[in-house]
Amino acid sequence: MSSPRPSPTPDDNAVAAGLGALRPLQLLSAAIGMGALMLSATRILVDLPVNPEPVPPSWMAVGIVLASVVAATGVIVVFGYSVPSLPMGLPRENAARTSLHYFGSTTVLRSAVAEMPVLVAFAVSFLVTPHSWLPLLVALPVSAALFWWHAWPSPRTAAAVEKGLEAEGAESFLSETLGFRAE
Repeated sequence: MSSPRPSPTPDDNAVAAGLGALRPLQLLSAAIGMGALMLSATRILVDLPVNPEPVPPSWMAVGIVLASVVAATGVIVVFGYSVPSLPMGLPRENAARTSLHYFGSTTVLRSAVAEMPVLVAFAVSFLVTPHSWLPLLVALPVSAALFWWHAWPSPRTAAAVEKGLEAEGAESFLSETLGFRAE
C-alpha cells in the first residue's frame, strides 16, 4: 500500500494556479501572433494569382512600415512592462495572484503591439501606390522578432514584469508561481 499524499499547502495551490495560468497565456499569445501570419498569408495568396511578379513597394510604404516598427518597439519598451509595485506585507497568495494578473495583462498588451507593424504593412499594401504586398515581408520578420523577444511568456519577460512589481521591496513570487524558478 502506498502512503497517503500530504494535503496541499496554500503555497502549493498558488504554484498550481500559476502553472495552470501559464499555458492559457501562451496559447492566447500565440493566437494573437498567428493573426499577423494569417493576415500576411491571406494578402499574399489573394494577390499572387493576379500579380505573379510583385511590384516593388514605394520608399514611402517602406518608410511607413519601418516607422511602425520603431513605434511598436518604443511602445513595448516604455509601456509593455509597466506595472504598479506591490505593497509591502502582501500575503504570498495575494501577491502571486496579483502578479499573475499583471503578467497576463502586460503579455496581451505586448503581443498586440508586436503585431502592429504587420497591421500597418497590410494597410499600406492597399493604400500606398503602387499596391504591393512586399511591405508585409519587411514587417513580418520584425514583428515575429518583437513577439518572440517581448511577448512570448518566458522567464525573461516574467523577470522584467517582476522587476516592476518588486520596485518597492515587496516580493511578487511571479517567476516561482509560473514555474520558471525553484522556490
